[in-house]
Amino acid sequence: MLEHRTTRTLGRAAGKASAAEPVDRYLAKAATHRAAGRFDKARRNLRMALDAVPGHAAAHFELGLLTNRTEAPAAAVPHFVEALRAAPERPAYWLALATTLLTLNRVGEARALMERFRDKGLPDDETRRVLKDFVEQAFTLGQAHYEANDLTTAEILLDLVIGLDDTHAKATHLAGAAAARRGHHQQAYDLFSIAIYREPDNAAFFSSLGALLIILGDNSGAIAALEKAVTLDPDLAIAHSNLSGAFQRVSHHASAVSHAQRSIALNPNFSGAHINLGCGLKSLGRLPEAIASFDRALALDPRNVAAHSNRLFAKLYSEGVSPEDYAADARSFGTRLAEPLLRRRPFTNDRDPDRRLRVGFVSADLCTHAVARFIEPFLRHIDRERFETRAYMTQAGEDAVSARLRLLFDGWHNIAALDDDAAADLIEADAIDILVDLSGHSAGHRLLVFARKPAPVQVTWIGHPATTGLRAMDYRLTDFGHDEPGLTEVLHTETLWRLPYPLMCATYAPPEDIPPVRGCAPFEDNGFITFGVMNRFEKIGDRTLEAWAGILRALPESRLFLVAADVDKPEVRGQIEARLSRAGLPLDRIRLHPRVTSGYYALYYEVDIALDSFPYNGGTTSCDTLAMGVPLIALHGSHAADRAAAAILTAAGLPELVTETREDYVALAIALASDPVRLRALRSGLRERVFASPLMDHARHAAAAGEAFRAMWRRWVDADRSA
Repeated sequence: MLEHRTTRTLGRAAGKASAAEPVDRYLAKAATHRAAGRFDKARRNLRMALDAVPGHAAAHFELGLLTNRTEAPAAAVPHFVEALRAAPERPAYWLALATTLLTLNRVGEARALMERFRDKGLPDDETRRVLKDFVEQAFTLGQAHYEANDLTTAEILLDLVIGLDDTHAKATHLAGAAAARRGHHQQAYDLFSIAIYREPDNAAFFSSLGALLIILGDNSGAIAALEKAVTLDPDLAIAHSNLSGAFQRVSHHASAVSHAQRSIALNPNFSGAHINLGCGLKSLGRLPEAIASFDRALALDPRNVAAHSNRLFAKLYSEGVSPEDYAADARSFGTRLAEPLLRRRPFTNDRDPDRRLRVGFVSADLCTHAVARFIEPFLRHIDRERFETRAYMTQAGEDAVSARLRLLFDGWHNIAALDDDAAADLIEADAIDILVDLSGHSAGHRLLVFARKPAPVQVTWIGHPATTGLRAMDYRLTDFGHDEPGLTEVLHTETLWRLPYPLMCATYAPPEDIPPVRGCAPFEDNGFITFGVMNRFEKIGDRTLEAWAGILRALPESRLFLVAADVDKPEVRGQIEARLSRAGLPLDRIRLHPRVTSGYYALYYEVDIALDSFPYNGGTTSCDTLAMGVPLIALHGSHAADRAAAAILTAAGLPELVTETREDYVALAIALASDPVRLRALRSGLRERVFASPLMDHARHAAAAGEAFRAMWRRWVDADRSA
């Protein structure tokens, strides 16, 4: 028996040897054929190898590789499974199956497989290399999905990478970027912080953190992070561009311009840097250069909404651009970018003309911003039985004012993280009857949501004194002071809806902590008249400066107090002084003061008479000026942007301070400054008169605006029924 067993054992061993020999030949031939591109012959040899030894690991593996290359990845999976089952000690087999599962988007299976592989605890170099290779493949695939804006898949893949290698800083950073795009800002902040902890010298990580902090409104934190980024890598163009944007937000315009220029020098084709440069130049009053920067941004990226909108605002400020030219550009924006997005379908809103209406308000400025000071009185006085209000906040950063306003709305959505389609879907799902834009082309607008027409009636109001250029915007809510009938209709794609005279399109609310009016005019103590200008410097045209020069020439003892951002920077001061000198203004009689956020109202204590700017008037500033008891002289223009101060003065009961020509403007300033009795009388009780005027008749205004919304709704219902 023993001899018989021995004979059988030897016979079995000989059989294995004889089977292995042809398998090896088949595998060698298959490799030769595969290398020569003869895939059918390679496949035939591999099949013969498996016929000889059905579970042969190497044959299954090679057939999997060949199938993956010539057919579909799914067909390769069974071969890789068989190879791994036959030889689990081979790391390459684990890698082949896992990467194929990744390709098939079977990420959960791939992850589970590689976690099993990792947990085997194999210490050899090949195992570590295979695990690293898989992680890098998964990261590369996640990066590709991120760049294609497939954030869901990208986040799954990046989570896989981090799960297998929690020290992978680049995956952690990219996961933070994906979270930021989704509007998950705290998650993004945490991931960026972890990535920085892993690689504290990575400039790109600090740049991303800085960009996130800009979104969150933490401008000082953003500047600190971005300055760290450019310290680590002075040639990182995106960090310089983001730093430009952060400095712009805190009114450090010279620094904004400098970093934008550096970004452009590093990457001339970076449209975002050209936009930031244009914004900085605009704020410094260098409007032709600003417009040229926006033009360059549009040449690089013709569909860039921010470039279009900033260019429109710069043109609205510029005295070298006519209202007709601005309107034509706005219409072009609407035609090219907005009209293709229009959704043509019937609305399901209840057509009852008298029911309670649902009114939505879209704005980035439901926070500490001038717009909030005009919309809040309306919200406090609107008839809640006739109107339900919903807010759609378009910027991520909210503050104490946001918290206060939130209580005045029946519903509040922050849509900063939603794309335009999703935001429009939300508004339509909320069954909004009248959708109100409070931004126009100002920062943070969502005009392309309005372009999709998610509500039956759409209105632009408060945020922008001109047309949006959108045919989907039905109305612009205005008044007879800003838009005289027959004068500006041709400048709009919207129908102008005017509130009844003498109501303003929006009433003013001073801050609760506004300081008292100065007891006596400054000239009583100084012995000379001080004219003052609080408007932003980009609003001031050369013709305005020339008018002011004429006033000061006629009153040789008078002074001009002028507020300008960044004027404490020598290069900015030099540019401003050069422009003032060219206009004929005596620099020794000009007091330049930086713009401030705290102590702003105290600056009015320096001013006897305020002078409005043109061609772009002060809006909120004009209201603040009168509220601080300072008379304001204005020039009556031809369209809303240069009629704002005149409309405010008329509503406040001060039409005598509105002039029709530049010559009259100069003459009135001289006459008022030369008549101290009249000036004292005008200043005396000015705040009280303004507060008692229609400019602050909040209840009456809210009722009139509500009636306007009701009439717009009825008009739509009537038109819809007759269609």
